[in-house]
Amino acid sequence: MKKKNLKPRNIKIKIRPPRLSDANSCAEMINSLVDEKAMISLQKKVTPKQELVYLKSLLKDIKDNKAISYAIDFNGKVMGMSGISSDNDNIGKHIGNIGIIVCLEARGMGLGEKLFQKVLIEGVKNLKFKIVKLDVFAKNKPAIGLYKKLGFQKIGLIKGGASYYGKYEDEFIMVKYIKN
Repeated sequence: MKKKNLKPRNIKIKIRPPRLSDANSCAEMINSLVDEKAMISLQKKVTPKQELVYLKSLLKDIKDNKAISYAIDFNGKVMGMSGISSDNDNIGKHIGNIGIIVCLEARGMGLGEKLFQKVLIEGVKNLKFKIVKLDVFAKNKPAIGLYKKLGFQKIGLIKGGASYYGKYEDEFIMVKYIKN
C-alpha cells in the first residue's frame, strides 16, 4: 500500500483519550490496517457498531481505573490507538499488557512512539504496574526496534504463536521491568 504524505503543518494532531464518538473513525482505522495486512491481532474488518461496543467496554474499564488508552487524532479522525490494562485482578495485577496500532498514513512521524510512551507512563503511574509486557510478531522489525528503544527486552519466543492470515508466525514476548 502506498503511504500518503500527511503534512503536519496542514493537520491538527493531538493525543487524547478515546470517546464513543470515535466508533466510525476507529472502525475505518482498523479496516485500513486489515486491508494493509498489518501485523496486528485483528485480521477481520469491523463495523462501527462493533467498535462502539468495544469502546463502551474500554471506557468503562478506564472509568473503573482498570485501563489507560489514548488515540492519535488528526483533525477529529483517529489514526492510532494504544492501551494498557491488566488481565488479572489477583496475582498478576502488577503486570500490564500494552499494545498499539497506527495507520500507515501516520507512521514515520514519531507519533506512535509518543502515544506508546504516554500510555506506558500513565499505566505505571496510575495503575501501578511493575512489569509491562507485550507480544509482537517476530518479523515486525520496526515495532521490535521501537520497543527496544523504550526499554523492553525479549524474554521468550513462541514458535508459531500467532495466526496471521492462515499461517502460523513466530511471536516474541517482550517485557519492561519498572524500577521503583
